[in-house]
Amino acid sequence: MPHAARHTAPSRFVALAVLLLGSVLATGGLMARAAVQDSSAEVGPYPAHLHSGTCDTLGEVIFPLNDAAAPDGDVAGTSPTLTVAASETTTEAPLADLLAAPHAINVHMSADDMGTYVACGDLGGIVVEGELVIGMAELNESGLSGIAVLREAGAATDVTFYLSRATTAGTPAPPAGSPAAGGASPAAEADMTVEIMGFAYRDAMLEVPVGTTVRWVNNDTVPHTVTSTPGGDVFQSGKMSKGDEYTFTFTEPGTYEYFCEYHGNMKGTVIVS
Repeated sequence: MPHAARHTAPSRFVALAVLLLGSVLATGGLMARAAVQDSSAEVGPYPAHLHSGTCDTLGEVIFPLNDAAAPDGDVAGTSPTLTVAASETTTEAPLADLLAAPHAINVHMSADDMGTYVACGDLGGIVVEGELVIGMAELNESGLSGIAVLREAGAATDVTFYLSRATTAGTPAPPAGSPAAGGASPAAEADMTVEIMGFAYRDAMLEVPVGTTVRWVNNDTVPHTVTSTPGGDVFQSGKMSKGDEYTFTFTEPGTYEYFCEYHGNMKGTVIVS
């Protein structure tokens, strides 16, 4: 879906959003000192999307959002123990439309690790004078959480979100999170092949014995993913461009459902016995 992205004017809730980072991180016993942002800290960039559905059940990508990253500039004031990354985007949909059905903001570890989700927030709450503030919860032990502010902008919505990560004595924390568990090997010899074509997984329903290696081949003209439901906790291909392949070996019996992160209507199932 086409969208427009530009830097938005600061919302009157920006100061509130930064202050609220402290309450979001309360579960980790941390007090937010986020007024000063350390541009040297390794925070981001973190890709993000506005999805249909909820954080528990993400649907298709409705709008890409600008990556969250530390701002450029010189550090001033006390060296922070909480580093902050921010993202600002204008989406071509009224806030009322975004709240009329379930939507969520989902954030990824990096462009190379789209399968690891680091934070997510469901759109919902009290709208005050055209502005909605939501919490962004930590995912996959990433150490990242934050606040998002959505503001009416005529027929569009300005979306700003902030992520924070604690550091020790002003030293950047080690990279947060880890790739989703898998066991797949791109070089593995496949027993079965599933073609991705026409925005669909051909042979979307497979029944295979334990130990079978399945290979997915993207012969479509656009990127796709092969992501186990709900969020790549079992297998995750990451972005697959045209011609890319991904393999996974099923070592345990069970029913494995998967989907494409870019196109939530694309779904498949592997039944292992």
